[in-house]
Amino acid sequence: MSPTGHFAVGFAAKKFAPQIPLFVFLIAAYTIDLIYLVFLALGIDTFEYNPWSHSLFMAVIWSLIAGLITFLISRNFRSGLVIGIVVFSHWILDLIVWDNMLVFFDPNLRIGFGIYNRIEFSLTGLTLNSGTFLASAIELMMLIIGVVIYVRLLKKSRKEK
Repeated sequence: MSPTGHFAVGFAAKKFAPQIPLFVFLIAAYTIDLIYLVFLALGIDTFEYNPWSHSLFMAVIWSLIAGLITFLISRNFRSGLVIGIVVFSHWILDLIVWDNMLVFFDPNLRIGFGIYNRIEFSLTGLTLNSGTFLASAIELMMLIIGVVIYVRLLKKSRKEK
């Protein structure tokens, strides 16, 4: 999934831990891809095989680490839980759109619903076809819903002041 869909979760999650700044949620939603970019540059992960950033096992580990760091900084269990869930949501969204998500470190054990493949969308061979438009529309709708949830939270918090 592109950043658009992941950021939608970040905007929407602000509702559940309003004391955390929005930029933290946006970073949390994209953490797994940020780790992937670093690991790609270091040669730890590759385009075809990225277990250290994108496997289910490591997504759980990254989520637990992010949640623990948030808890230690905020001293708020709920904040840590919400950030951990936002980090993990990245893997869930990728599972929905891709068909090659690693479960552990075995390159042959991959799962996914592959919605992007079904609508003929590809990040590597970007073409303007119906799949590209459908994928963009889905992610844009997700972002709009996430931003609407966030704006409603802002309006509610302003009324309470």
